[in-house]
Amino acid sequence: MSDLASTVPSRFDLILLVMGIALFGGGALGALTVVPFSLAGGAGTAVASAAMFDGLARHPPTDP
Repeated sequence: MSDLASTVPSRFDLILLVMGIALFGGGALGALTVVPFSLAGGAGTAVASAAMFDGLARHPPTDP
C-alpha cells in the first residue's frame, strides 16, 4: 500500500508557495510595469507577511 500522505502537500508547504509567489509577483510587477517598484514590492511583502503570520501565529504547527 502506498503512503499518500507523503505525496500530498501540507498546509505549510502551501503557505511557503503563497509567500514565494507573492514576493516574486510583487518584484516582477514592479520591474515590468509602470507601478513603482517600492509599491509593488511592498504589496508582495504584505501578502507574504500575512501568510507567515497565519502559519505561525494564528494556526501554529502542532505535534501529531
